[in-house]
Amino acid sequence: MGREERTTLRDVAEAAGVSVATCSYVLSGRADRTTPLPEATRRRVEEAARRLGYKGNTAARSLRRQRSELIALVYAPPVGPWLDRLTMQCEDIAAAHGYSVIGVPVRRLDRAAQSLRVITRGHIDGAIFTPGLSDDLDLTAARRSTRALMAFSDNLRMPGVDVIRNNVRKALAEATTYLLDAGRERIAFLSHTGAQDDRHLGYVDALQAHGVEVDPALVRVGAASREDAVLVVRELLDSPKPPDAIVSESDRGGFAALQAAVDRGVKVPDDLAVIGTGNTREASYSLPPLTSVGMYQLDFTEMVEALFARIDDPTLPARELSMPWVLNHRESA
Repeated sequence: MGREERTTLRDVAEAAGVSVATCSYVLSGRADRTTPLPEATRRRVEEAARRLGYKGNTAARSLRRQRSELIALVYAPPVGPWLDRLTMQCEDIAAAHGYSVIGVPVRRLDRAAQSLRVITRGHIDGAIFTPGLSDDLDLTAARRSTRALMAFSDNLRMPGVDVIRNNVRKALAEATTYLLDAGRERIAFLSHTGAQDDRHLGYVDALQAHGVEVDPALVRVGAASREDAVLVVRELLDSPKPPDAIVSESDRGGFAALQAAVDRGVKVPDDLAVIGTGNTREASYSLPPLTSVGMYQLDFTEMVEALFARIDDPTLPARELSMPWVLNHRESA
């Protein structure tokens, strides 16, 4: 039996009535990124490709362009709904650039090198490191092996790496100050891991500025898990000297605090004020709506476009994008 002939780029070009170069220009995705072709021409080429069943050699194209056409989102589970929003916007913008998105979870720092092999071995063109990881990991190898690197960090300064500054420490200090100014005297803090990160340091900054000593009994681990947070807040509310306010490193912990308050018959915000972190969409329709520290709007378009700008030109000067966290007031505090 004879081998079935494969549809070529020239076949598609002839069917669409355009040159091979124009056909390649459209089907490679470049028409969406540089000088656009007339919409009618693009549609004619795409229709011809579909009709003829043309399947481009993506591996060969990637080799010619010296691109993998992949970007990575590096995150530390568990994460909140904000990552869903970031992922969605990355996928939409990546598709417009002819790219795909992969997720790289880093659950344990001692295994990070293994998790990051997809980056350090040059299998992706760009990567975004989500909050926390940028300060805990050495990004040197990832920077050398990728065209573009972007990191959420208020502290990182590395040549050729774009950073997003959230001013986390200042934002958590302002949230805690808001509670102190409202007359709250025993403010608890729900931490992810107990580490001295910027969120915890902001809480400490505010207490010290008001001459209030940090009570170790009020600083508890539990914000990473809603189940753990419920148990921790119940214990705090059952203690002889319960808190009159709680600041959580996550909205997840904030929602758990609201639930624990209901369980113990504690009124929010009269007896207990609650502030979360993340400003997720759920915060606006919890009961009561959760006051939360975070970006005013979860819009990552500018930063994702900046990543692709660096993929196209790795020599661009490093950028600092300011996306400050603010206190979003609702009924829980």
